[in-house]
Amino acid sequence: MIILIVADDKAFRSAHVTKTLTTYAQSEVLRHQDTPIAELEQYIYPSLFVSVAPVVHISFGLSDEPEAANALFLKKLMASPTLFLFEEMTLPAGLITVFQKSGAVVHRSEIKKTAKKTNDIFAVTKALTNPDKKSRWIAYRTALVAQPIEAIIGILYWKLQDLIAKNPKDKERYVALYKNMLSAHMRAWESGAPLEAMIEKVLLSQ
Repeated sequence: MIILIVADDKAFRSAHVTKTLTTYAQSEVLRHQDTPIAELEQYIYPSLFVSVAPVVHISFGLSDEPEAANALFLKKLMASPTLFLFEEMTLPAGLITVFQKSGAVVHRSEIKKTAKKTNDIFAVTKALTNPDKKSRWIAYRTALVAQPIEAIIGILYWKLQDLIAKNPKDKERYVALYKNMLSAHMRAWESGAPLEAMIEKVLLSQ
């Protein structure tokens, strides 16, 4: 018989290992870690001098040679009176399927899907709209971690044009900021000074 426990959660694995060993409390437990799978053949036919077949607990033995756990080999283990208890942190889905098709009992923790973080390039506009200088600076520097200045400066120009059009009361301030950015852009191009530093000074001047 085969029991396979797969989980990166140690508590999950430990709970199922303990439950299994409690169920087979009368069996001798033979523990192996990082043991070549081929060596398990010696336990397929337990000694005639023992009344109860043993439990062979193999921890993390499949990771190094997953191809060895083929259907034919697993069929031999399944036919044995010995209980083969495999414990793994992770295994390829295909290999788990091979175990399942061989008749093994599989305990597998649910794979938690985490939402992928995406870089919102338009978040850099907060460098213009956030109310205080510190938060504007953070927004600008955060954007530069994900994108080069050449990729975000066009968005800053676009946002300034939008602010000029939609904020008549602050139009003069935004127009001045727009002109200062253009001037800093030109000076950086002519002098070879870092463009991101030149734009940063303009943004923090408001």
